[in-house]
Amino acid sequence: MKFPKLSGIGAGLLGLAMLAGSASYASAEDLTLRFALITAESFPYFDGAQKFKELVEERSGGSIKVAIFPGGQLGAEREINEAILEGSIQIGVGAGAMANLAPIYNIVQVPFLIQGQKHMTAIATGEVGEKLAEKIEEQAGFRVLAWFSTGDSPIETVNKPVHTPADLKGVKIRVIETPVLVDAMSALGANPTPMPYTEVYTGLKQGVIEGAHLDVLSVDTLKIAEVAKYMTDWEQITFVSEPRPVIMNAEYFDSLTPEQQSLIQEAMTEAAAYERQVFHDKMAAIRSKLEEQGVTITQVDTDAFVEKVKPIWDKYAKDLGAEDLLQDIIALQN
Repeated sequence: MKFPKLSGIGAGLLGLAMLAGSASYASAEDLTLRFALITAESFPYFDGAQKFKELVEERSGGSIKVAIFPGGQLGAEREINEAILEGSIQIGVGAGAMANLAPIYNIVQVPFLIQGQKHMTAIATGEVGEKLAEKIEEQAGFRVLAWFSTGDSPIETVNKPVHTPADLKGVKIRVIETPVLVDAMSALGANPTPMPYTEVYTGLKQGVIEGAHLDVLSVDTLKIAEVAKYMTDWEQITFVSEPRPVIMNAEYFDSLTPEQQSLIQEAMTEAAAYERQVFHDKMAAIRSKLEEQGVTITQVDTDAFVEKVKPIWDKYAKDLGAEDLLQDIIALQN
């Protein structure tokens, strides 16, 4: 398998880590899977990880154990993704930074394309999700076990509300470290600023950035309402609602026995469905809580925003050879 170039890790060390990881996993009777998350325990990713842990440990009779590391304990998005390929972490959630390793992932991060949880779930659990998973493995070596939700993301700002793209002109907006989001924010007139998830609160408080596009539950768990008092209405139109792949190194997964593979795959499928439901339920209650914290939720000119980013949709679909995939995603909107 051809692996992408990894920053800061020597090729020799990578090869040794992969060999050690695969060999020990295939031969050991008792296995421990390290499951790394950038989000806090209060975020639904943790609920999904906990459900997976419960199912795997119960069904394996304790021979497979899961150690969960939330809150970025094992690194930021890029570091976790690279560590899964290296073999020091077994499972993670492929967030925005993964698009640099698996370019096809850019297509589901195109702003204003995926509208809400129903649309996202149709993508994640259907043929589009299968096609994405195949491409991700082909491009980056990740096996996609299932798809978590990351909720609906509005645009949060510190100094003024956003109603039209003109309101974003020159505003320093934190974006996930992925090319399509940088390009889209630039198309909207903003000044995109890549920044790790765990640094957003401090960045907003210190004025390093003036806004972000966090999902609404992250706004709550990261206490963003303390530093950013304006949000666009995610129930009117969501900036991004992409499905997030739960990933394992494909070679690592293939080194397991068929019984272990089936157990892990089935447990993660169930855990992902549970995580998506938890996200849905928590989002249903978040609006009033944010308003009580003094957040102003604003209506936007949806047509104006979509018109600005549609050229980005087309550009990335063409560059990725994913025109058909883009049309499949659009067809699932209804």
